[in-house]
Amino acid sequence: MFFKKRRSLLLIFAVILILVHAIYLNGNIKELFNVTAIELVALSVVISYAIKRKHIHLRSLIRLLTQGRESDMEMTIKRFYYYALVQKEQGHMELEKELEKEPDSFVRRGSILAIEGVPEDELRLILENELKGEQYRYQQVGGVFRLIALLAPGLGLVGTLLGMTGVLKTLSDFTTTGHSLSAAVVATLYGALLANMFALPCYYRLMDIYDREMFEKRLYIEGCIGLQRMETPRILFEKLNSFLPGDQKMVLIKEPGSNRGKIERQADYAG
Repeated sequence: MFFKKRRSLLLIFAVILILVHAIYLNGNIKELFNVTAIELVALSVVISYAIKRKHIHLRSLIRLLTQGRESDMEMTIKRFYYYALVQKEQGHMELEKELEKEPDSFVRRGSILAIEGVPEDELRLILENELKGEQYRYQQVGGVFRLIALLAPGLGLVGTLLGMTGVLKTLSDFTTTGHSLSAAVVATLYGALLANMFALPCYYRLMDIYDREMFEKRLYIEGCIGLQRMETPRILFEKLNSFLPGDQKMVLIKEPGSNRGKIERQADYAG
């Protein structure tokens, strides 16, 4: 996790460095500073937030975008294998005790419903409805960034048009006209930067987190269905392991004379 954060910070720093270098080559920061343009483009953020404010918790959103979701599919698959072993060897009562310690609320709730005898179709429906709720939440939060990406360039253009009115008044003085024209197009630049270097990257970052969460939870649904069907630990493990990409697949190494086995990364297994 530390190395992922460090890599993300390095990428952000590289983008900022390239932007500053581009500004240095083509002008200076003082020429690009325009209060009116900043106010107009910032208005796109205010409008977007006002429309979607009921669906946004700023602290949670910032933490999600900067840190991502904490999840470990490999460990969850190992826990499902263990739950299947407990179910087979010790029964539902012991499994229910073990599930009380399950850190993932989605897995815990789905597994408890499974061992309480909820029919497979109803169990799948309940869990997939929960996914729809998560989908709605991500769509509403992502809508903020889509609105900003839509409004910022438009309001930047409004700022440019307002600035052009000043340009038209100074056509008799070419020096003044040049400075006024430079100030006018700054608003469009601000809008384009806000849309393409903030709103759209945040939106696609959010959608990447969403896609991963949906993938993980669909895997967990199959794990819960496996417990409901009382599948053998081996079958449940292989079913869940099939979801993983090739470089993340695991292998179950059975202990001689025992139902239990050891799960390792396939790439690390030399046997």
